[in-house]
Amino acid sequence: MRKNFFIDKNFAIFGMIFISVIAFVFISSRQSYKNFPSDLDFPTIYLYMEEEDVENLYERDFLSDQRIQGFAKTSPKDKDAKKVEVRFRGDSTRYLPKKSFNVRFEEEQDFLFGSNRMNLNASYTDPSLMREKISMDMFKELGLPAPRAAYFNLYINNIYEGLYLHVERIDENLLSHFDLNGKGTLVRDTFAANLQKEEMERASLFGYDIGSIENQEALLRENFSYRGDPDWQSVIDLADWVYNTPAGEDFYIGFQERFYLEDFIDWLAIHVLIGDIDSFADDYWLYLDHEDPDAKWRVIPWDKDLTFGSTYRPQVYVDNDYFAYEYHLYRHSYRDNDMIMKFFQTPQLQEKLFSRMAYLMEEVFTLEYFQNKTASLREYIQDSLQIPPSDYAFILHGQNHHGELGRMDEHIETILDFIELRYQFIRRQMYPAGDEIHTATVDLMDARVGDVVYFTDAKGWTIGKIDIREMKKKGKVTLVAEHEEEIKGINRIWRITPENTDILGDLTLYYRNEIFDFGKQNWYEEEDAIGNQWDLIMGIYKNDKAVSLPSKINPYSNKVTATVHIKDIEELVITYPE
Repeated sequence: MRKNFFIDKNFAIFGMIFISVIAFVFISSRQSYKNFPSDLDFPTIYLYMEEEDVENLYERDFLSDQRIQGFAKTSPKDKDAKKVEVRFRGDSTRYLPKKSFNVRFEEEQDFLFGSNRMNLNASYTDPSLMREKISMDMFKELGLPAPRAAYFNLYINNIYEGLYLHVERIDENLLSHFDLNGKGTLVRDTFAANLQKEEMERASLFGYDIGSIENQEALLRENFSYRGDPDWQSVIDLADWVYNTPAGEDFYIGFQERFYLEDFIDWLAIHVLIGDIDSFADDYWLYLDHEDPDAKWRVIPWDKDLTFGSTYRPQVYVDNDYFAYEYHLYRHSYRDNDMIMKFFQTPQLQEKLFSRMAYLMEEVFTLEYFQNKTASLREYIQDSLQIPPSDYAFILHGQNHHGELGRMDEHIETILDFIELRYQFIRRQMYPAGDEIHTATVDLMDARVGDVVYFTDAKGWTIGKIDIREMKKKGKVTLVAEHEEEIKGINRIWRITPENTDILGDLTLYYRNEIFDFGKQNWYEEEDAIGNQWDLIMGIYKNDKAVSLPSKINPYSNKVTATVHIKDIEELVITYPE
């Protein structure tokens, strides 16, 4: 039980001075602050509520939006405590141990980008706590309207409850920041949420026959979130046009008339690059300045935690360590949204999108970009992220995220692995190269020492890669992965076949520990995301035995790396040392 420290609500009339005195007395009696990041070196929010209110918040229906009264400070030494109202936020994530919070202040706050709303995202499904931050920053990198995001340490009744990401509320303040009319139409499709409640038949407005509904505006008001006073007829007209216009020339012309095409392509391209598995149902807002007759629709991103390899399994949900990057360019995330589907099925639009994605991968969002980004964020948040549970931390939930503590290196590496593998997959999807799977041949004639060469099959699955350290002969190399049930660990043999080649390098082999949607057999012998994979090594397979190589494994991205001399035909396995 957390110690009840705060004042009874009946004494609130004595004002902020009395509140400050009580808080000061309590703070002086505790010695926990020196153990954790403080407001002096990291943005911090201190929430104070009656202990019985905290218990009620966690014991009542998690989906309740009834707000609980409290106070907030940005430092325990602040003389002024600000009145706030607190509730949980999110949808299905409310059932996870670490809760996300919506905090409403009475007045606008500078540390909230001038808003009075604080959206504290728990990011429990993301052991790096970087995925949403990186995603939102990517949109802003291209000049697109997107919420600003800032990290905060959160204390509740002076107990440290973790690192959170505040994601700016999408409202008139955000619009104003991007020089957009705050009185325009700003709406969010929530058909998907009502589909889960069996109140709707599909997860998106776009593809719904809205023309068959008598009271169309009432339908939208009941199944959309919105700000201010939207022009509902504009939303109805857009939905009706999507429903009645097939993919092709007419859709291409009509789309350019209704959307700022270059901005939409950038918005869509980023979703494809980061592999957002829950993109196009309710994870965006639509905006139209309906007071400007020449204005077009814009799309504003929202909710980007399930990206960069995060995935889903039935009965495991999304707080897991499974890893995937082979998401189809839109089928796994379009969520009944016919606007997205018809966009991809319209050749002129698809061609523009593919051209832009190729440019972004090669010139803007390169691997180096993400290496620098993750390194910068790591330096900023690592002290907070690695705080373990104690008497003064994590009383309301166990830890910052679902994963194993102390694995920050591997969790960040997984994000970078995702970028490498996702980009190889996307290129194969954009420019098909046959049907053969689990085999790839690379020509090293133009390769140099220091290059990284990928063995990616025709469907976009990367079997392996090699970081070249020495080169004596430059020829071709074929890498094949074949099933072998007798191998313990990963039941495959990787066969390397050089052709006039003599090179030394760090070879990485990738294996499957897949999500159910892809219908591909797991290569890892257990049905566990991690299991005993930390013990796996790469070995040269001879005479039905594996000769171990010094290896490094990262089971979060399903890979093992070892230094290998590629000169003769070799068979490699990923197994347990004998």
